[in-house]
Formats: sequence, structure tokens, C-alpha cells
Amino acid sequence: MELDSCIKGRRSVRCFADKPVSKEQIEAILEAGTWAPTAMSREPWRFIIIEDKKLISYVSEETKVAVQQMMPPLAERYKTKDDIICYNAPVLVLICAEKDPQWTTMNLVDSALAAQNMFLKAYELGLGTCYMGFVSLLSSKPEILKKIGVPENCDLMVPFILGHPETKQGAGKRKKTNMLKWIK
Repeated sequence: MELDSCIKGRRSVRCFADKPVSKEQIEAILEAGTWAPTAMSREPWRFIIIEDKKLISYVSEETKVAVQQMMPPLAERYKTKDDIICYNAPVLVLICAEKDPQWTTMNLVDSALAAQNMFLKAYELGLGTCYMGFVSLLSSKPEILKKIGVPENCDLMVPFILGHPETKQGAGKRKKTNMLKWIK
């Protein structure tokens, strides 16, 4: 698959087939993440792969509680019993980075770059991904981080879900806006 096809065809997936992702696919996706550029070649990321459905459900439920506590305007929507966080995905990936106050912003950027590589590789393999930003709200809950395997010396940076899409992903459209300023 050509890079342009991956870039233009990849979309966030929230409906997954009840089918496991193979270890080989996960390893290929992880390797793609490790080829992302990092500030000063630090490679600060650590990857946690969660396939335990009960643990993924726990993350979803705890995230809904965190949204209700920390984002009152959204509280009502997140009182549902439906999994509107991890969408019953078979895999939850947590990209973490070693704690270092001087590098927090760059660690987030580096983790996001790794995630983008991983998203594109997953798409190339016929898999779907979706960034789950609200899961990051769990960063302020050390007892939950410990339960989901985040080391004490790491910050949770980029959580995302992964699985076989229930339906074929289609290329989306982009708004035509004046978003370019070219200075010569």
C-alpha cells in the first residue's frame, strides 16, 4: 500500500469485529512506532499492550468516572453503561514515556509521532485505530495507572484502541480552508 493511500484512507475506528489481533500484527505495529523520530534521539516511549477484555472495560469505566468528575459539561453523556471510551476494542495500547519535567512536552510530541506511525502501519495491515484522549485523564489516578501496568516512573501519553474494523474504512474529506501562510 502506498503511503498516500494510508494517509488519506486511515480513519478513526470505533466499531470492531469480534476477532483478535495477532501477535505478529501487534509486533509490526510496535516496530513502526519505534521508528518515529524523537527529540535528541531519546526514544522515551514505553508501550503497554492490553488484550484483557475485563481490564479494557475497567479502563473504560474509570475513564467515564474521570470525565464526569473533571469535565462537568460532559458528565451526563458519560453516565451511560455503553462502552463509549474503548468501544469494546480487542486491544488497548498505552504509550507512556519516562517522567522528566524538562522533557514532558517533547515526550508527548515523541509519543504522538510514534502513535501516528503505528496508526498508519495498522491501517496498512487492515486494522483500525482510534486515539482515546479521555483515557489520559487517568494520569492523575496512580492506583489506576498501577493496575493497568503503567510504571511509576512513566507518564501516560497516548492511549489508543486497535482491532479489526467491523466495516471497511473509507477515505474522508478535508475542509478547504485558508490554513496556509507561505513566506518567502
